[in-house]
Amino acid sequence: MTPGAREERLRNDIARFCRITWDRGLVSAAGGNISARIGDTDTFLITPSGVALRDTEPDDVVTIDLAGKKLAGSERYRPSKEALMHTAIYAARPATRAVAHLHPPHAIAFGIRGEPIPLMTVTSEERLHHTPVVPPASSGSPELARAVAAAVAAAPADTQVMLLARHGIIAWGGSVQQACDVADLAEYTARIALAHAAAPARRRVIDISVPNARGMHVYPGDPVLQVESVRRITLGDACNLSLLTLGSHTGTHVDAPYHFLADGPRLGDVSLDRMVGEALVADLRGRAAIDAAALDQVPLRAGDILLCRTDNSWRWEATEFQRDFTYLTEDAAELLVARGVRAVGMDYLSIERFGSESFPVHHRLLGAGVFVIEGLDLRAVEPGRYTLVCLPLKFPELDGAPARAVLLA
Repeated sequence: MTPGAREERLRNDIARFCRITWDRGLVSAAGGNISARIGDTDTFLITPSGVALRDTEPDDVVTIDLAGKKLAGSERYRPSKEALMHTAIYAARPATRAVAHLHPPHAIAFGIRGEPIPLMTVTSEERLHHTPVVPPASSGSPELARAVAAAVAAAPADTQVMLLARHGIIAWGGSVQQACDVADLAEYTARIALAHAAAPARRRVIDISVPNARGMHVYPGDPVLQVESVRRITLGDACNLSLLTLGSHTGTHVDAPYHFLADGPRLGDVSLDRMVGEALVADLRGRAAIDAAALDQVPLRAGDILLCRTDNSWRWEATEFQRDFTYLTEDAAELLVARGVRAVGMDYLSIERFGSESFPVHHRLLGAGVFVIEGLDLRAVEPGRYTLVCLPLKFPELDGAPARAVLLA
């Protein structure tokens, strides 16, 4: 087949899948754009600006270079305003043959939340692998193209689709059909995830909080829990009422950034979605410290809440505070930030090595917006994926607060 014939076939493929994506409800109005690499060159065919994919014909498609400059095509048409977003993918992933930017509504819902699509089926796990979220930027802007370039550079090598916050999705593959199929599967998976979330279900609730009681483990230097009786029915009062004296990091608790950052957000500034959502319980027992090498084997997804099940959970059985608890290392904190984890939970009273004077792990995680949950009890929890609900007491101005944490299975 001659180069001209191959290009004509590519034009026809683009036009055909423009219609298919329209019919599949993956775009509306004049939204969406599809592109494909011409042979082994750094030139590309892309749909024109202002033409609905429903109406796109082979001769409407224009040719651009890696800089998004128009090289050929009808004088009536300019390249899609999202051309630089497409070329960012081609530049970062040279094996890519086609890119599809579409607006599937259910996938967009997860992008609006800033959450990856939960991979609910075996097929989605095997084919999608990851669905990272690109931060919001104006449609067609250089800022959006740069954000896409940064996100794809940071994404695992098997990533084929990303969510564009408040915008749409961008998918790529070895052909126009493959790119569009990946986008279609992402939308289908998002629909399943939303339907699953809305369906009534009999869920098992697993309490992963430690009891707050006299004699409980307390981090050295923190206030000891005290409970005093204020009123008692047995003494003739109308009700029972107690006075509690405790620290903001008693038992199961959360750390607001203000705990270690002088100007950091306080508890009331932190959205509850940092503490509620899909959580991965990772079995990390048998280690004195959790380092990057240990976490590298954990199947983390961007947006996950990681809960570390370590030997610490059995330390709760001791009669007093245990100083030799398992902790996170600095390189582990770096890995969690790079992977886009939104929160990390540890099954003892700190994520930091006991005796640390500079607290680098807290500083790195909280400074990067990774929320910290401490004091969990994961003895009764098998490794796997759950929904975490961790709700701290509402003290908006504080550096943290005790919390009740449960997993929904």
